[in-house]
Amino acid sequence: MHYFEWGRYAQVMTVAAHDPRPKKVQIADTLRPEIAELPDGHRLASLRELADRFGVTTVTVGNALQILIDEELIVSVPTRGYFVQSSTDGDDVEVPTGPIDREEINAIHSEIRQLAARVAELEKRSDHTGSA
Repeated sequence: MHYFEWGRYAQVMTVAAHDPRPKKVQIADTLRPEIAELPDGHRLASLRELADRFGVTTVTVGNALQILIDEELIVSVPTRGYFVQSSTDGDDVEVPTGPIDREEINAIHSEIRQLAARVAELEKRSDHTGSA
């Protein structure tokens, strides 16, 4: 598993106080082109590492990453981290026709997050019963 390569991004970057955009948007805007350069499935830095990098709280970074999740650029795997979303070649993907129902998409995203939380809880319980 590959972690986010700091490389040229190693310097600490703080969000601009004079920028009218919310901090989470500034962070998402900074990460978006970096993520575009990473291969599918690449693991991003941890919330703590990103918070240190931008000089903000992990909550703010989490909110920024949620923007990128909503844009389907990254995915969150509970207890594992954040990963670059895998793209498809489009050959076997059915493209829906008609208007996009954002409410339905948001409802599906919510269900996925709930299922992921349930899986994480089951894994946690499994770890506790296995160690007893």
